[in-house]
Amino acid sequence: MAVHVLHVSKTGGTAMRYAIRRERRAAGGTLPSPWGPIWAHEHGFRLADVPKDDRAVITLRDPVSRFLSGFCSRQRKGAPRHCREWTDAERMAFQYFSTPQELADALAEPPGETRERAEFAMRSITHLKRRLILWTGRPAYLLRHLDKVLYFARQETLDDDWERLKELLELPSGVILPRDDVVAHRTIYPYDLALSREGVEALRAWYAEDYEVLEIAEHLRQGLAPPRVSLTARLRSLLREGRAASRELLPERPVLPRVRVEQRSEAA
Repeated sequence: MAVHVLHVSKTGGTAMRYAIRRERRAAGGTLPSPWGPIWAHEHGFRLADVPKDDRAVITLRDPVSRFLSGFCSRQRKGAPRHCREWTDAERMAFQYFSTPQELADALAEPPGETRERAEFAMRSITHLKRRLILWTGRPAYLLRHLDKVLYFARQETLDDDWERLKELLELPSGVILPRDDVVAHRTIYPYDLALSREGVEALRAWYAEDYEVLEIAEHLRQGLAPPRVSLTARLRSLLREGRAASRELLPERPVLPRVRVEQRSEAA
């Protein structure tokens, strides 16, 4: 058994990972807990990667707040902690929208060029296209695998959650989160972040499944039974898992080169 701390982007994961890894080094390379050793992962590790008998700690954040943080972080290329160049698609997205308000309002527009540019930006800017469900799985999947989740933390209450986690995992009381903004990779906001009502509604619709995940997590945090997910959503989730398993088990069909298909047609 082991405990896996997932690093969901823009939820305070850098601070938690830094504190855990620092304490693990100080402890000689292994950081024990009642559920086995504790591991703090990079972004690529998800709930689906957690072995059957292991447990996960997942930090979440309100998707609109996370959108604002993610936009500003990528606009400055991750500085000052990182310096990761924009992709070509990100460069185009930031040419279209210089503030998160502009993007949110464009997402609220009726179908047309402005809305298309907004959807392009939402699918291109790194932190915006990576929804919470990338780490937790869709709501129906998460509900079926809640036994893997040891604790849901929230970025909004990270200091309090960290104290509860230390008790739960039996970590030394002196293990603290970094206070330095650069080390913790906290977002610096260069301008006012007030969004219009229409922009907020458009973002909540875009991140609808993330809000379902948040609702599930909040029920567990409050000791309540998790909300139900519709039968249709559960069936769709099972179908996606089945397709994913099939792709892993079955060899890919060879694709004939285009030129050969054309030659065959001409011969016919």
